[in-house]
This record gives sequence, C-alpha cells and structure tokens, in this order.
Amino acid sequence: MAVQEHFEGFDTAPDEMSRSAQKREAQGIRKLADKISQLGDQAFSRLQFPDPEVKEAFVKARSLRRNSDERRRQLQFAAKLLRSFGHEELEAQIEAMNNTSKEDPRAMRLEMLREFLIHGGIKGVNALVELIPSIDRNKLRTLVKRAHDELSSTLPDRPAARALYQYIKAETKRADVEIPDHMLRPKEKSVQG
Repeated sequence: MAVQEHFEGFDTAPDEMSRSAQKREAQGIRKLADKISQLGDQAFSRLQFPDPEVKEAFVKARSLRRNSDERRRQLQFAAKLLRSFGHEELEAQIEAMNNTSKEDPRAMRLEMLREFLIHGGIKGVNALVELIPSIDRNKLRTLVKRAHDELSSTLPDRPAARALYQYIKAETKRADVEIPDHMLRPKEKSVQG
C-alpha cells in the first residue's frame, strides 16, 4: 500500500474560524458589552468608541432598568455593533482603566459611592454623614447637588462629579473608614434636598 506524502487539506490552516471559536469570541464581546454598561458615568464618558452608533447603543442600554429584557436585548445589539466596528480598542481602554484601579484599589468603590450619593439625594448624604460624622454636611450637599445638576449636561467633562469624588476620597481616607456595600449600589433617582 502506497503512503501518501502530501495531502492539501491537512497542510494548510483553515481560513474560517470554527463554530466554537466564533461562539467564544461572541461571548467575550458580550462580556465586554456588560462591562461597558456597568461602568460609572465618568469612566464611560472617557471611552473612545469606534463609531457614534456604538456609543448611542450603550447610552440607551445604560438608561434602561437593570436586569430587564429590554436592557439585555439592547446590550446584545451593542455587542453586535462592536463585532462589526471592532472591539479591540475598547478592550484596551477598559484594561487601562482596570490597571488604574489596581494602583488605587479603592477607586472603583469611591466611584460607586459617588454615584450612590448623586442618585441617592439627601438619603445618600445622610448615610455618608452617619458613616463619617465629622464630614462637612453643607459642603457635601453642595457638591452632590452640583454633580446631580451636571447629569443633564451633554458635556463629556464633569468637573462637579470629579470634585465630589476628590472630596469623598479625602474624607474617607482622613476618617479611615471602609465604605459599606449598601452604599455602593446606586439608588433610584430621587429629588435632591
């Protein structure tokens, strides 16, 4: 029996990705879309999207109620757009943000606390004053109100939110307190007091 020396099918790499590889890539892009949708407002505003249509899809998804079917479908659509326009650059930006939070492990918790205060209104302010009694309540209320008013702005730069972040960062460090988990979940939007 003759031994075949060369067979075209095994010597060349397949041009197409296997179905499993396509599914893995799609799941990876979907996880990236979930990460982007869960970013804080400041981190989200710093992202450079490959196309305005992609950004608009994420803005819409972020405005929908968490754990809703509408949000899930909108994130699937955003992930589909990411596959079309390319997701590598966004992945690199997210990774760079994660490296920043590794340098300051409290950064993500402080950003979530800031969002809790902005969306929690007077109840959020009272919760932080209860945690840090020595904090200047009036200054905190003023910073929270300015940051809340800034939400309606279309500008990507949010100086009041940044000022609030710096203030709570300094105060939590000075008081040497750990931010409780219940203050890390953004509350439903309420009227500022």
